[in-house]
Amino acid sequence: MTTVMTVVIKANRGRSRSELRGSIFETAIRLFRERGYARTSVDEIVATARVAKGTFFNFFPTKLDVMKAYYARIDIDIARRRARMNPALPLEALRDYASAVETILLSEGGLMLELLELATSEPAMRRLDADSGACDGDDFAAYLSKVGDLGRIGSHVDPVKASAAIVDLWSGAVRAWLAHPVEGSLGALFGERIDMLFHGLGYRS
Repeated sequence: MTTVMTVVIKANRGRSRSELRGSIFETAIRLFRERGYARTSVDEIVATARVAKGTFFNFFPTKLDVMKAYYARIDIDIARRRARMNPALPLEALRDYASAVETILLSEGGLMLELLELATSEPAMRRLDADSGACDGDDFAAYLSKVGDLGRIGSHVDPVKASAAIVDLWSGAVRAWLAHPVEGSLGALFGERIDMLFHGLGYRS
Protein backbone atom coordinates (compact mmCIF):
# COMPACT_ATOMS: atom_id res chain seq x y z
CA MET A 1 0.00 0.00 0.00
CA THR A 2 1.43 3.38 -0.98
CA THR A 3 2.08 6.10 1.57
CA VAL A 4 -0.42 8.36 -0.20
CA MET A 5 -3.16 5.73 -0.05
CA THR A 6 -2.44 5.06 3.61
CA VAL A 7 -2.87 8.77 4.37
CA VAL A 8 -6.09 8.89 2.33
CA ILE A 9 -7.58 5.87 4.11
CA LYS A 10 -6.72 7.29 7.54
CA ALA A 11 -8.22 10.66 6.60
CA ASN A 12 -11.44 9.08 5.37
CA ARG A 13 -11.91 7.08 8.57
CA GLY A 14 -12.93 10.31 10.27
CA ARG A 15 -15.70 11.03 7.75
CA SER A 16 -19.29 9.82 8.05
CA ARG A 17 -20.71 7.44 5.46
CA SER A 18 -23.10 10.09 4.17
CA GLU A 19 -20.26 12.58 3.83
CA LEU A 20 -18.09 10.06 1.96
CA ARG A 21 -20.91 9.07 -0.35
CA GLY A 22 -21.76 12.70 -1.05
CA SER A 23 -18.15 13.54 -1.84
CA ILE A 24 -17.82 10.61 -4.25
CA PHE A 25 -21.14 11.44 -5.91
CA GLU A 26 -20.40 15.14 -6.38
CA THR A 27 -16.91 14.40 -7.68
CA ALA A 28 -18.25 11.88 -10.18
CA ILE A 29 -20.96 14.24 -11.45
CA ARG A 30 -18.44 17.07 -11.82
CA LEU A 31 -16.16 14.83 -13.87
CA PHE A 32 -19.10 13.57 -15.95
CA ARG A 33 -19.98 17.18 -16.75
CA GLU A 34 -16.40 18.06 -17.66
CA ARG A 35 -15.43 14.94 -19.60
CA GLY A 36 -18.64 13.08 -20.28
CA TYR A 37 -20.00 9.99 -18.55
CA ALA A 38 -18.58 7.50 -21.05
CA ARG A 39 -15.09 9.04 -20.97
CA THR A 40 -14.80 9.13 -17.18
CA SER A 41 -13.46 6.03 -15.42
CA VAL A 42 -13.96 4.87 -11.85
CA ASP A 43 -10.19 5.17 -11.39
CA GLU A 44 -10.39 8.87 -12.26
CA ILE A 45 -13.30 9.39 -9.88
CA VAL A 46 -11.59 7.77 -6.89
CA ALA A 47 -8.31 9.54 -7.60
CA THR A 48 -10.03 12.94 -7.73
CA ALA A 49 -12.24 12.20 -4.70
CA ARG A 50 -9.20 10.82 -2.83
CA VAL A 51 -10.89 7.61 -1.76
CA ALA A 52 -10.01 3.97 -2.18
CA LYS A 53 -11.61 2.12 -5.07
CA GLY A 54 -13.31 -0.22 -2.62
CA THR A 55 -14.90 2.77 -0.91
CA PHE A 56 -16.46 3.81 -4.22
CA PHE A 57 -17.94 0.34 -4.74
CA ASN A 58 -19.27 0.29 -1.18
CA PHE A 59 -21.62 3.10 -2.18
CA PHE A 60 -21.98 2.60 -5.95
CA PRO A 61 -21.70 -1.01 -7.24
CA THR A 62 -21.14 0.35 -10.76
CA LYS A 63 -20.48 3.69 -12.42
CA LEU A 64 -24.04 3.54 -13.77
CA ASP A 65 -25.34 3.60 -10.19
CA VAL A 66 -23.94 7.12 -9.87
CA MET A 67 -26.08 8.14 -12.84
CA LYS A 68 -29.09 6.42 -11.30
CA ALA A 69 -28.61 8.51 -8.17
CA TYR A 70 -28.19 11.60 -10.33
CA TYR A 71 -31.44 10.80 -12.17
CA ALA A 72 -33.23 10.32 -8.83
CA ARG A 73 -31.99 13.70 -7.55
CA ILE A 74 -33.29 15.53 -10.62
CA ASP A 75 -36.54 13.56 -10.47
CA ILE A 76 -37.15 14.67 -6.88
CA ASP A 77 -36.50 18.30 -7.79
CA ILE A 78 -38.96 18.08 -10.70
CA ALA A 79 -41.58 16.39 -8.49
CA ARG A 80 -41.35 19.30 -6.06
CA ARG A 81 -42.10 21.70 -8.91
CA ARG A 82 -45.08 19.55 -9.89
CA ALA A 83 -46.44 19.64 -6.33
CA ARG A 84 -46.62 23.45 -6.51
CA MET A 85 -49.01 23.58 -9.48
CA ASN A 86 -52.14 25.62 -8.82
CA PRO A 87 -55.30 23.64 -9.72
CA ALA A 88 -57.30 26.84 -10.07
CA LEU A 89 -55.19 27.87 -13.08
CA PRO A 90 -54.21 24.58 -14.74
CA LEU A 91 -53.03 25.87 -18.13
CA GLU A 92 -50.86 28.55 -16.57
CA ALA A 93 -49.63 26.13 -13.90
CA LEU A 94 -48.61 23.49 -16.44
CA ARG A 95 -46.79 26.05 -18.58
CA ASP A 96 -44.98 27.36 -15.49
CA TYR A 97 -44.09 23.79 -14.56
CA ALA A 98 -42.59 23.23 -18.01
CA SER A 99 -40.55 26.42 -17.69
CA ALA A 100 -39.30 25.41 -14.24
CA VAL A 101 -38.24 21.99 -15.50
CA GLU A 102 -36.53 23.62 -18.47
CA THR A 103 -34.43 25.69 -16.05
CA ILE A 104 -33.40 22.52 -14.22
CA LEU A 105 -32.46 20.69 -17.41
CA LEU A 106 -30.51 23.62 -18.83
CA SER A 107 -28.51 23.90 -15.63
CA GLU A 108 -27.39 20.29 -16.08
CA GLY A 109 -26.00 20.95 -19.56
CA GLY A 110 -24.82 18.16 -21.84
CA LEU A 111 -24.96 15.57 -19.08
CA MET A 112 -28.75 15.54 -19.48
CA LEU A 113 -28.32 14.31 -23.06
CA GLU A 114 -26.14 11.46 -21.85
CA LEU A 115 -28.72 10.66 -19.20
CA LEU A 116 -31.44 10.52 -21.85
CA GLU A 117 -29.31 8.20 -23.96
CA LEU A 118 -28.72 5.90 -20.98
CA ALA A 119 -32.46 5.93 -20.24
CA THR A 120 -33.04 4.37 -23.65
CA SER A 121 -29.98 2.08 -23.88
CA GLU A 122 -29.49 0.67 -20.37
CA PRO A 123 -32.17 -1.71 -19.00
CA ALA A 124 -31.68 -0.54 -15.41
CA MET A 125 -32.12 3.08 -16.44
CA ARG A 126 -35.15 2.20 -18.58
CA ARG A 127 -36.79 0.66 -15.51
CA LEU A 128 -35.96 3.74 -13.46
CA ASP A 129 -37.41 5.96 -16.17
CA ALA A 130 -40.56 3.82 -16.37
CA ASP A 131 -41.02 4.02 -12.59
CA SER A 132 -40.55 7.78 -12.76
CA GLY A 133 -43.16 8.03 -15.50
CA ALA A 134 -45.64 6.07 -13.39
CA CYS A 135 -45.10 8.48 -10.48
CA ASP A 136 -45.57 11.40 -12.85
CA GLY A 137 -48.86 9.89 -13.97
CA ASP A 138 -50.06 9.49 -10.39
CA ASP A 139 -49.15 13.10 -9.60
CA PHE A 140 -50.89 14.45 -12.68
CA ALA A 141 -54.00 12.33 -11.95
CA ALA A 142 -54.19 13.72 -8.42
CA TYR A 143 -53.72 17.22 -9.79
CA LEU A 144 -56.46 16.79 -12.40
CA SER A 145 -58.81 15.53 -9.70
CA LYS A 146 -58.31 18.84 -7.91
CA VAL A 147 -58.83 20.72 -11.17
CA GLY A 148 -62.06 18.79 -11.71
CA ASP A 149 -63.24 19.48 -8.15
CA LEU A 150 -62.89 23.18 -8.93
CA GLY A 151 -65.02 22.78 -12.06
CA ARG A 152 -62.21 23.81 -14.40
CA ILE A 153 -62.65 20.74 -16.65
CA GLY A 154 -65.67 18.68 -17.60
CA SER A 155 -67.14 16.35 -14.99
CA HIS A 156 -66.94 13.50 -17.51
CA VAL A 157 -63.12 13.60 -17.53
CA ASP A 158 -61.36 10.57 -16.05
CA PRO A 159 -58.28 12.01 -14.25
CA VAL A 160 -56.28 8.80 -14.71
CA LYS A 161 -56.85 8.64 -18.47
CA ALA A 162 -56.28 12.37 -18.85
CA SER A 163 -53.05 12.15 -16.83
CA ALA A 164 -51.78 9.42 -19.18
CA ALA A 165 -52.32 11.83 -22.07
CA ILE A 166 -50.44 14.58 -20.22
CA VAL A 167 -47.51 12.23 -19.52
CA ASP A 168 -47.34 11.30 -23.21
CA LEU A 169 -47.46 14.96 -24.25
CA TRP A 170 -44.85 15.89 -21.66
CA SER A 171 -42.50 13.08 -22.67
CA GLY A 172 -42.78 14.03 -26.33
CA ALA A 173 -42.20 17.72 -25.61
CA VAL A 174 -39.13 17.03 -23.46
CA ARG A 175 -37.56 14.70 -26.01
CA ALA A 176 -38.21 17.15 -28.85
CA TRP A 177 -36.72 19.95 -26.77
CA LEU A 178 -33.64 17.92 -25.76
CA ALA A 179 -32.89 17.33 -29.44
CA HIS A 180 -32.68 21.13 -29.90
CA PRO A 181 -32.59 22.73 -26.42
CA VAL A 182 -33.37 26.39 -27.08
CA GLU A 183 -34.09 28.42 -23.96
CA GLY A 184 -37.76 29.21 -23.57
CA SER A 185 -38.95 26.61 -26.06
CA LEU A 186 -39.90 23.73 -23.72
CA GLY A 187 -42.71 25.76 -22.22
CA ALA A 188 -43.90 26.66 -25.72
CA LEU A 189 -43.73 23.06 -26.99
CA PHE A 190 -45.60 21.69 -24.00
CA GLY A 191 -47.97 24.65 -23.91
CA GLU A 192 -49.15 24.06 -27.48
CA ARG A 193 -49.86 20.42 -26.75
CA ILE A 194 -51.54 21.05 -23.41
CA ASP A 195 -53.77 23.79 -24.86
CA MET A 196 -55.17 21.32 -27.40
CA LEU A 197 -55.64 18.64 -24.74
CA PHE A 198 -57.51 20.94 -22.36
CA HIS A 199 -59.75 22.11 -25.18
CA GLY A 200 -60.82 18.47 -25.56
CA LEU A 201 -61.26 18.14 -21.78
CA GLY A 202 -63.84 20.90 -21.78
CA TYR A 203 -61.61 23.44 -20.07
CA ARG A 204 -63.44 26.36 -18.47
CA SER A 205 -61.34 29.51 -18.18
